[in-house]
Amino acid sequence: MKILFAIDLMDGKCVRLTKGDFSKVKVYSSDPKAQVEEMVKKGARDFHIIDLDGAREGKPKNQRVIREMRKIIPGYMQVGGGIRSREVVRMFLEWGVDGIIVGTKAYRDPDFLRSLKGLGKIVLGVDIANGKPMIMGWKKEAKIGLNEILEIAEACEVSSLLVTSIERDGTLSGPDFETLRTIKSQTKIPIIASGGITRKEDIKALKGMGMDGVVVGKAIYERILSIEDVIELS
Repeated sequence: MKILFAIDLMDGKCVRLTKGDFSKVKVYSSDPKAQVEEMVKKGARDFHIIDLDGAREGKPKNQRVIREMRKIIPGYMQVGGGIRSREVVRMFLEWGVDGIIVGTKAYRDPDFLRSLKGLGKIVLGVDIANGKPMIMGWKKEAKIGLNEILEIAEACEVSSLLVTSIERDGTLSGPDFETLRTIKSQTKIPIIASGGITRKEDIKALKGMGMDGVVVGKAIYERILSIEDVIELS
């Protein structure tokens, strides 16, 4: 199971939000590249990078720092936030990004997701609040339902699903096991769990459920978990 360390970019800084609320932001580093280098030195290999400005504005805004990160991240790197065109997908693929996270555009225009079939590196973001998929930086409910988007995702052969509990994200309250179990029972696509992961026991439980990966963020920055301890659980 992959342990993905979260780096959320906003205004060129490394930050964390609470439940995706842009008014509840905490800055952890003004130099994201240095933050990644420090984490790599401690043993981190795989990363989950989100361009929050891109998610809010509908197109990537932190490309320069993302490209620099790809040069120093030794393992798997997935990127999301404002990826709503084939041109942007191609750009990140050319940079060697391993997982391209698409969300809003795929829900609004399933043909966009179908057009990416065969690339092998597409990750579908499944951002859940109150049991419903959310889009537009988690601000609006998707018109397409979860069952339908999962069927399309399987037909399009996406590499994995990034399932995020918006209500748990950044809260240090533990994963939404119920939602993860429900989605896992509905699809054979590998799942990366995100949102609320706080303790070693959370990671062990997710691994036991057969999750393909987990995203760990705030618990690392708040020093509730250490990189070294987390890596041992992969």
